[in-house]
Amino acid sequence: MQKITRSLWVLGILIAVLAIAACAPAPAAQPTAAPPTAAPAQPTAAPAEPTAAPAEPTAAPAAGSAADTIVYAKNINDVVSMDPAQAYEFSGWLGIHNAYDTLVKFEGKDLTNLKPGLATKWETKDAGDNWELVFTLGDNLKFASGNPITSADVVYSFQRAIELNKSPAFLWTSVGGLTVDSITAPDEKTVVLTMPKSASPAEFLNVLTAPPLSIVDSVEVKKHETQVDGKNDFGNTWLSEQSAGSGPYIIDHWTKEVEFLLKANPNSPVQPKTPNILVKHVPEAANQQSILEQGDADIAHDLTPEQIASLAGKADLATAQAGNLQLFYMGMNAKLPPLDKPEVREAIRYAIDYEGITTQLLSGNAKIIQTIIPDGLMGANTDIIFKRDVEKAKELMKQAGVDSFEIDLQTYVGNAGIVPLGDLAAKIQADLAEIGITANVSQQAQADLLPIYRAQNASIVVLYWGPDYPDPNTNAGPFSDYAQKVIAWRNNWDDPKAAEMAEAAKIEPDTAKRIELYKELTEYVAHNGPYAILFQPLQLFAMRSNVQGFDWNPMGYVDLWSVSK
Repeated sequence: MQKITRSLWVLGILIAVLAIAACAPAPAAQPTAAPPTAAPAQPTAAPAEPTAAPAEPTAAPAAGSAADTIVYAKNINDVVSMDPAQAYEFSGWLGIHNAYDTLVKFEGKDLTNLKPGLATKWETKDAGDNWELVFTLGDNLKFASGNPITSADVVYSFQRAIELNKSPAFLWTSVGGLTVDSITAPDEKTVVLTMPKSASPAEFLNVLTAPPLSIVDSVEVKKHETQVDGKNDFGNTWLSEQSAGSGPYIIDHWTKEVEFLLKANPNSPVQPKTPNILVKHVPEAANQQSILEQGDADIAHDLTPEQIASLAGKADLATAQAGNLQLFYMGMNAKLPPLDKPEVREAIRYAIDYEGITTQLLSGNAKIIQTIIPDGLMGANTDIIFKRDVEKAKELMKQAGVDSFEIDLQTYVGNAGIVPLGDLAAKIQADLAEIGITANVSQQAQADLLPIYRAQNASIVVLYWGPDYPDPNTNAGPFSDYAQKVIAWRNNWDDPKAAEMAEAAKIEPDTAKRIELYKELTEYVAHNGPYAILFQPLQLFAMRSNVQGFDWNPMGYVDLWSVSK
C-alpha cells in the first residue's frame, strides 16, 4: 500500500510509516510514507469535514521545561480523520494506536507473535461451509468514558466500519469476507466472526491488530450520531477530531495541519510514562531539526540521512534507525519485448549493484531484501538470491537472443524517504548500461505516473510498496495474483502458478506450513516474476538525548505511552 501524505504505516516509507496508507493501513505509508494503492475494493469517498471550530494551537514548552509533555515534530498533513473507521494514513494511525485497543495485538515492534488485547482468548472453528473466529473478552474492561467494554461495542465498531464504507472498509469485506450480518455477539463477553472459506482466519487475526480495527465506545458514539447527506454518519463527524476508546491516551483534539494532543486516559490499566503527547505539524525537515536542537521538540520524525549524520555526536541529541516495511522495487512490463523473455528479466536482476545502492547511495540506511515479503513480517525470505554478476547477466541476454536494447525507465519526482528517486534511477541506469541496456530515465509526479502504470502502459518503473496490515498476504497477493489488478497486473504478469501459490499460503491455517509455503512462493516470484526487489529502507529518527522508551513499530506507529524523558 502506498499511504498518502500516508506517502507511507507508509510505501512513509514509511511513513508511510505508510502513510499509516495500503492496504492500508497505503495506509501503505510509511509510512514520508507511500500513498495508498491498496486493494481495488478500497473505497474512495471523501472524508466528512469536521464541523467543530478548530482548537487553539497548544504552545510548545520552553527548552528544558514541561517534563509532563513530549513534543513530537512531524509532517501530519496526511491526517484526514481520527475516526478508526476512516483513517488510513500514517499520522492518523499514530494517534489512533495510542487512544484505542484492538481485540488482539502485537507488542512493540514484533509483528509475528500475536498477543491478547481486549480479547483474552480466541479460537478458530471449522463450521463446515464457514470459518468461525470466536473471541472472549477480558474482565472489568472500561472505555475512557467509564463505560464497560462489552461484545456489543465490538459488533458496533465493526458494523459501523462496514456501513460507513470509508477507506479501511475493505479490511473487513474484501480481506475478511465479512458482512454486517456475520458479526454477532452470543453474550456480553463473546464475539463471533463468521467468515467464508475463501477468507483466511490466520490472515484476519493479523489484520485485527491494525488501528482501523480498534474498538469504539458504542454508548458514547451513538450519542453523537447525526445525518450527513441523508444517512447516519455513525458518529464519524464527531470522532474525526477526538476519541472514544480505551487506550492509554485520549485524543484531546486534532487541528488540521496544526497538531493533535494526546492526554492520559485515567481509566486505562496502562498509565503512560508521560501524561501528554503533543504531535505538532512541522512539514519542513529543516524546521524540525531547528526546533529539536533548540529544545522546543523532543522527537523529530522526518529528517533526511544528511541531517541525521550532522547530528551525530552532539551530546544533547540522539539518533536512531528503526524498521520500515516498505520495499523499493523495479517493475518490468512482462508483455513488452524483450522484457517478455524471462532470461532478460533475470539478466537485469543480476546486473543491479544491490550492495552499492544500500551502502553508498543510501549510506547504510537500508538492507538488501530481494523477495516480495519485507523483513519483519511472518514468511519473510531474507536470502540474498542475486549478487551483481555482469558476465552472468550478459550470458542470460545471449540465451534470450538479445544483444542490446533501449527502453524507458520511469519513477516519481522528488524524494521517497531516505533517497531521491532520480538518484536511484540514475544508479540503475548506469548498472544496466554495462549489459547493453539503454534506460531512458524520466521522472513524473505520482498523479501522472500512477495512471500510466495502473493501465499497464509503463515499460520499467522504479517505485515502492508498503503493506496495509501486518500479514504476508498484503504483499504476496498484489505481487503474485494478476486477477487482483494491483502490482502483478500493472506489470502485465499473469502467472496462474504464482497466484495459486499465493492463495494456498493465504488460506493455510497452520503457521509453520504457511511459512514454508511463503518461502516457496517468494523464491518462485524472485526468479519468474517481473520484479527486481531492490532494498528495504530503515526509518530514521532524531531526539533529545533524555528521551527514553521510543520503540518504533515498522507498521508506522509507536507505543507513545512507553516514552519518557
